[in-house]
Amino acid sequence: MYESYFGLTGAPFLLNPDPSFFFDSRGHSSALSYLKFGLYQAEGFIVVTGDIGAGKTTLVRTLLDDIDNDKVVAAQLVSTQLEAGDLLRSAITAFGIPPRGQTKAELIATLEAYLTLLATQNKRAVLIVDEAQNLSRDAIEELRMLSNFQFGNQALLQSFLIGQPELRDMLLSRSLEQLRQRVIASYHLGPMDRDETRRYIEHRLKKVGWQDHPHFDDDAFDEIYQWTSGIPRRINLLCNRLLLATFLAEGNTITSTDVARIAMEIRAEIGEPTTSRTADPTPSATPAVQEPLRPVMVPTLTDSVSQQADAPRFTNELLQPRATRGPKTHAFLLVVGSRTGCVRAAALQKAFATRSDLPALKMLLLSAPGQFELTADWQEHLGIREPDYTLRMPPGSTVGQFADALRQLDNLLSEVNPAAVIVQGGDDAALAASLASHRQGLPIIHLEAGLRSFDRTRTQEINAMMCDHMADLLLTSEWVAHDNLAREGIPADRVQFVGNLVMDSIRAMLPQASPPKYTLRQFGQSPDILKHKHGYGLVNLTASGIGSQLLPLTDLVAILKSICRDLPLIWVASETTHQLITQNNLLAGVDASHLALLPVVPYYKMIGLVGTAACILTDSSTVQEEATIMGVPCLTLHNYTERRITVEQGTNIAVGCNSSLIHRAIAEILRGGGKKGRLPKFWDGMTANRVAEHMAAWWKLRAPRESLVTTV
Repeated sequence: MYESYFGLTGAPFLLNPDPSFFFDSRGHSSALSYLKFGLYQAEGFIVVTGDIGAGKTTLVRTLLDDIDNDKVVAAQLVSTQLEAGDLLRSAITAFGIPPRGQTKAELIATLEAYLTLLATQNKRAVLIVDEAQNLSRDAIEELRMLSNFQFGNQALLQSFLIGQPELRDMLLSRSLEQLRQRVIASYHLGPMDRDETRRYIEHRLKKVGWQDHPHFDDDAFDEIYQWTSGIPRRINLLCNRLLLATFLAEGNTITSTDVARIAMEIRAEIGEPTTSRTADPTPSATPAVQEPLRPVMVPTLTDSVSQQADAPRFTNELLQPRATRGPKTHAFLLVVGSRTGCVRAAALQKAFATRSDLPALKMLLLSAPGQFELTADWQEHLGIREPDYTLRMPPGSTVGQFADALRQLDNLLSEVNPAAVIVQGGDDAALAASLASHRQGLPIIHLEAGLRSFDRTRTQEINAMMCDHMADLLLTSEWVAHDNLAREGIPADRVQFVGNLVMDSIRAMLPQASPPKYTLRQFGQSPDILKHKHGYGLVNLTASGIGSQLLPLTDLVAILKSICRDLPLIWVASETTHQLITQNNLLAGVDASHLALLPVVPYYKMIGLVGTAACILTDSSTVQEEATIMGVPCLTLHNYTERRITVEQGTNIAVGCNSSLIHRAIAEILRGGGKKGRLPKFWDGMTANRVAEHMAAWWKLRAPRESLVTTV
């Protein structure tokens, strides 16, 4: 209707998915790469999830357009309200196979015969299941059984599961453990950010010949983002109506006022109450006690504005702060409980030392037997100060140590009474400090907020989520964390993107990095392992992961024994892992020239090992960061990682403990050097300065008047 008026060759914002309009946003580009990676792997399952309207169907159709039909035969299931038997019939129909028989055995035989025929013609079959969250568990199990079809060593069928976030939760259930082990890659498609939203709109307009008629004001793009939250389908709906309204009014410019008016009209049409984005305060005849400022939740096209404006938060109604407390110190208390925490703390201490608009930064170290110890060697090379406070946990169970940490923290916080408590990541120290601080009404700042692996069986995942919801200020290291926090209802005005503090410390540490030959000699290992034509691989496992469990460790060792014949390995093992290896004689028969076993080494030595390795095998999210920072291919021994950015943009590949995937990735490294990544945004060595800037701005709004004049 409006196309000819604006000189357009077609409608730019139709709701039907159209691959010709595919926009290569950061998230869509990564998701498409995952799908193409899956095609290359030619086995297992690829899982892509995303919210309604995120562009999943367009993504699938774009992939189908790019498939080489001479090599790959793809079929797509769209209607997934299916039981197991119906799934078989639908798959056969989708591949265009004439049905023969009606029994399950006959259907399976028909499908297997067709897939085998494709294999003899050097073709592969791919089944794409859209809206997979609607499948019954029996239907999903049927898909897993179909993945058992083989022709020699070749898998006959590969499946792509595309669905809403509920699909991921479904796959995490115990009943689907076998299928989950066959997922070779998983990606969640989040909304676009503000800049991408603008480029998305302009991209679609330019596809139909747009020449800035109508003209969009800069504020109009911002307003569209606010109302749509960067969801493509919402953007299309709103922009289509904007063009129609502008045409009917014979206008040529779209302003932020136009956007808000049309957005509220759409909300009224779909049955939501309308409101302005901000309400003018009502003057009062008499002064009133000022209420604390609350975060403003901006309404979107589909959100109900009648809901309470605050996101869900923990409350102190049942746990009141102590009546007796020490004097307020106006110092920030940084809680550290791990190796990585000390690495971040070193960078943060340097940034705070240069600021006159921030309180003093005090450090609290939580130490437990068998865990990381901050030695003088670490302090010297990291440039980190002696902790101001140290709490030592007694030997015992994890739960017992956590309870003791809470008790000690409660006493310490009451005595010190800091202005704010800074916690990091999702370790037990962060959760204990957050709970104790929240009980006493102390503000909480969370570094490394919003990271999710979507594996709810991991203690660290639950810890991180709880810390995020208790925090007053959340500082993130990657954009995808903002998507995670938004989905959990945390207001955007509490979240700031700062980058990666580990990069700051690595940049400072590089001149001190110890060459691997000196590290090997220190622990009685021959440096000859470094002379191999392909270099060496570095193995590092966390003390609480695979390296602490005998059966998974035994399986991994079998894989490492095979790898080290072609690529020598240096294994930096925790005390727990070292004991399991020694007590069970796991490395029997392995030549010292193929595998060198080292204890945990100081950071400057570890950076030397990471930086010169041909590849790294690890289950540590920190080592994944370090590998991406230093450009070293990294094989993550989990199917999921909270460090998704290292997979999307960095050098990381999630291979799990799948022997086939690990050997294939190693072979690729030996052939061509492995995955080449790039540094994510704000992984630039300047993160500590940005953290200090945001903390200073936050503190200025909260600090008592006298503390802005003097600092501790």
